[in-house]
Amino acid sequence: MRLSKILLATLALSSSLTFAQGIVLNDQNLRTDLNWLNQQGVIQISTSTWPMSGDEIQRALSQAKISTPVQQKVLDAVLTHLNADNQLLKAALFAETDHKYLPQAFGDQEKSQYQAGLELNAGGSQWDARLRVNAEKDPQINHDQDVNVEGSYIAGKLWNQWLIAGQIPTYWGPGHEGSLIRGDASRPVYGITAQRAEQTAFSSKWLSWIGPWQYQAFAGQLDHYDAVPDAKLIGLRVTAQPLPYLELGASRAIQWGGEGRPESLSSLWDAFVGNKDNGGTGEPDPSNQIAGFDARLNLQPLMQMPLGVYAQYVGEDEAGGLPAKKMYLAGVDYSSSYNAMPYQLYTEWADTRTNGKAQGISYNHSVYTDGLYQHGYPLAHAMGGDGQMISVGGDIRFDPLNRLHGRVLFAKLNGSGRTTNAAFPEQDELTALDITWTHYLRPDIPLKLNGWLGDSDLHGKDGGASIGIEFPLEKGLFSY
Repeated sequence: MRLSKILLATLALSSSLTFAQGIVLNDQNLRTDLNWLNQQGVIQISTSTWPMSGDEIQRALSQAKISTPVQQKVLDAVLTHLNADNQLLKAALFAETDHKYLPQAFGDQEKSQYQAGLELNAGGSQWDARLRVNAEKDPQINHDQDVNVEGSYIAGKLWNQWLIAGQIPTYWGPGHEGSLIRGDASRPVYGITAQRAEQTAFSSKWLSWIGPWQYQAFAGQLDHYDAVPDAKLIGLRVTAQPLPYLELGASRAIQWGGEGRPESLSSLWDAFVGNKDNGGTGEPDPSNQIAGFDARLNLQPLMQMPLGVYAQYVGEDEAGGLPAKKMYLAGVDYSSSYNAMPYQLYTEWADTRTNGKAQGISYNHSVYTDGLYQHGYPLAHAMGGDGQMISVGGDIRFDPLNRLHGRVLFAKLNGSGRTTNAAFPEQDELTALDITWTHYLRPDIPLKLNGWLGDSDLHGKDGGASIGIEFPLEKGLFSY
């Protein structure tokens, strides 16, 4: 009954509301195209903090420096994607043959074997809203709900600041495969997000050297966190581009509060400071702290080479004011074209062990004993703690209607055997191939076919396939 009321209200409102692109959620194809334009020197934009602001994407595209037909093709693909995302009322269907035993890829929001969604977008120049109702069957990440509103939000803009409330995925860092501090492998966390609409530089001559910059602040409450019910997740990320070819980022996340834990302003300040007692509890480490830095270097402005190098490191706890007990990630990517077909290649290495050793420390804590997970799935890197992964991947667009994305990965998972990691609860080694073909039945109707093969020490050889489609409902499905 509750679902039917939501659907009826959605349909009733769809004829009276209009949509303006405000908040852009995690999307693999869009991120690839924006990075391709970055590395070709066509635009300058940060793609390491998601969700992104539609204002910033539009600003970057308006200043694009096109010099080849292929560059124009990719820019057109970005515009087409944004226009398709603007559809007032959309539906989505997804089905897979089996649950995927792989570290999740960026932007993969299907958390069950079968899923249907109905989405309403509305907004204006100063506000944006999305209501997405999802019906699920056979969930991979179980949260005791057959229907949810994941991907829904309402946002308002004031003085170049977006304030967003809802349940939306977050991703912090330059990595293709994962982030060491905030990823989107778990279900989204309910909360409030604040960030800049446009990443313009300071006008002051004393601060303009910082270049284009962005921040994203988040505060939310974890769902089904049994160790400390109602535990809070707080985070802050800041990025800056002091040089056209260099982006620097700093991120911090804190698990704090919850049932039986102090939640006063003084205890919040103690958690923020990070080296003080939390509200007089006598505990030397009252909140779960993780922080780190990342950087990306694009060689196009320096050497006219469309090559990027990036790295990230984060640490549990601190020593001397800097993150300690460190984890690492590094990668290289290259964006070019072949016979007028734009493509991107990358290779990436990640190590979520503690200083190179599997000690059961990474993403775990003595008080918040469920670790940096929600429903047992990682809130940071998709493989969870005490893992190692090397991946090689790429994307090629054959024509405006067809593109192929693939990756090969080699992973050592959960070296400490911590059961807090429900995604990979046992020590294992995995080799896998993961390929996705996207065919556009129409510019606003993507049909995605995904297939994977895996070879696991524990589970042996395995494979599967999935199909997903999104389509607008406010006009005929096959009208042009």
